[in-house]
Amino acid sequence: MNHRILNATREQLIQQLVFFDEQYSLFFDHYVRDYGKEKQIVDALVRRYRETLEEILAKDDGALSESLENVTLLGSSVKVRFEEDGYEELFTVVFPTDIDPDHNRISFLSPIGRQLLLTAPHETLVLESPVGRQPVQIGEVRFAYRGEVFPVNKEDL
Repeated sequence: MNHRILNATREQLIQQLVFFDEQYSLFFDHYVRDYGKEKQIVDALVRRYRETLEEILAKDDGALSESLENVTLLGSSVKVRFEEDGYEELFTVVFPTDIDPDHNRISFLSPIGRQLLLTAPHETLVLESPVGRQPVQIGEVRFAYRGEVFPVNKEDL
């Protein structure tokens, strides 16, 4: 992978960590309505996510690049195969501010987003959604943002 793109990706993951360190309380108050069980679920998910990011960021460039295809992160596209009918759908797990239902960009706080965040290829799970419970298998995972879309500086345009 291009070194410049990998550096931009690393920087984006670091920015996610900084966000959760510095803005999590405000973020949580704005997006999560229930302070009981809901708070516990979201807190546990964000804690696991931060730990995963720290582990990934501690790796060298080669291992970092490989990790981007081995776990669903914020900014990852993940192919989901519904076992009942073999139908496949691609979701991108994003922050709530970046959702776009027309392009299957789902919030990591949504019921489906919560279940997909931190999943790995070939993992199977029972996906719970508003339409019911469906067994699925996680297919390909790709970190969608690798620096191509948002250049690091103006010289890269």
